[in-house]
Amino acid sequence: MKKSILNLGKSVSKTEQKQINGGNESCPPTGCYYSDTPLSTPATLCGTCQDYHNLSQECQMKVLVNHECFSR
Repeated sequence: MKKSILNLGKSVSKTEQKQINGGNESCPPTGCYYSDTPLSTPATLCGTCQDYHNLSQECQMKVLVNHECFSR
């Protein structure tokens, strides 16, 4: 049974793994905060709203952002 489960699917090369996982892009640390106006939060300010919009969609889901960044 174990051998039949291990033989399911195909092996994926390192290059293919990087494509699946989003390449070599490194996202800002979790808890990073993006805003054009400083707020009194414990989060670390990592950039402006424009910086946030320049992030990939995957990275945007991992950081905090001020609601004002969406009022464009």
